[in-house]
Amino acid sequence: MMASIAGRMVRDERGATLVEFALVAPVVLLILVACLDFARALNAYATIVNATREGARYATLNPVATSAAITSAVKSRAIPLDTGAIGVTVTYDDGTGTWPWPTSGGLPESFSSPQPITVHVATTYDWLASTWLVGSLFSVTTGSRTFGSESTMVAIR
Repeated sequence: MMASIAGRMVRDERGATLVEFALVAPVVLLILVACLDFARALNAYATIVNATREGARYATLNPVATSAAITSAVKSRAIPLDTGAIGVTVTYDDGTGTWPWPTSGGLPESFSSPQPITVHVATTYDWLASTWLVGSLFSVTTGSRTFGSESTMVAIR
């Protein structure tokens, strides 16, 4: 009697699918979340690159803009991201050297016209991964990554 019950249980496969699902489901979920995390990282990088490019374009079209206005233009193009984590540095090259963008009044009027001015916008963004798996691929200690982009455009003043 006992041998027939044991033999029936060994041949019974009704719970096999449930056991296989229990073993595979966590791995599939981890891969899915990792894919979403990589997509978030790619989105953050693409957003920062485009915002930097738009900031340099804004600076070349508005040479009298302040550095705060250019920073605001960059951050307004990066709305899906945390704008508090975005750092913007704006410089210009007038042929004699590289200078920080003036905080008020924009570029000096003393440039002879037409004067090529190279506007350089550098942007950084600190991105934090949602999962330890993706975070460990970017940075073993913090799980974060600083995305940066630089864009240079030439304006005639």
